[in-house]
Amino acid sequence: MSFVEAFSILVAVVGPPKILVAFVLDTEGADARQRWRVALSTTGIALATGLFVVGAGRLLIQLFHISGGALMLASGVILFVHALDLVLGRKQEPQHDPTGGTHELATSYYANPVAIAYLFLMSDTSTAASTFVLAAAFAAVIALDLAAIAVLGILMRYVQMTYAWVLVRVLGVLLAALGVDLIITGLEELHIIGKV
Repeated sequence: MSFVEAFSILVAVVGPPKILVAFVLDTEGADARQRWRVALSTTGIALATGLFVVGAGRLLIQLFHISGGALMLASGVILFVHALDLVLGRKQEPQHDPTGGTHELATSYYANPVAIAYLFLMSDTSTAASTFVLAAAFAAVIALDLAAIAVLGILMRYVQMTYAWVLVRVLGVLLAALGVDLIITGLEELHIIGKV
C-alpha cells in the first residue's frame, strides 16, 4: 500500500467534508475560543484513536474473529442512523454533556464508524512497513481536517447558520447513501446476497 493510496481512501472516509458538518453542529453559538478548544481536543483524540487501531487492528480482528463483511455491515448501519439524525434534525442534546462539548464530533471524527472499519481492514492486510505508511497517511488526513476546521472557524463569522444547516442536510443525505452502500457491500461479503 502506497502513501497516496492510503491517503486517498482516508480522505474519503474521514476527510474535511464529514468533519465540517459535525463541527458546525457542535459549535453553533460558541465563541472562537471554545471552537478552538473543541477542534484541538477532538483532533488529539482522533489521532490517538486512529493510530491505536492501525497498530492493534490485526490483533483485535483475530482476537474477536471479526470478518471484513461484518465490519462493513456494522459501520454502514451506524453511519446510516447517524446520517438520518443529521437529515431529520434529531440532534440529541444531553442536559449534561460528559464529552465537554464534543458529542457531535464523536461519531463523525474520532469514532467515525466507516474510518474505523477501513483502518481495521487495511491494518489486517498490511505488513510492518505498510503499517507505518498507513499511520502517516492517517496523521496527514487528521492534519488536513484541522486546517479545514480552522478555515471554517473564520468563515463562520460571516456565514449565517441557515446556510450551514442546508449544507448539513445535503451532506447528511450523501452520508446516508454511503451507509446504504456499505450495508450492501457487507451483505455481499458475508454472502447473504449476490453481487449487486
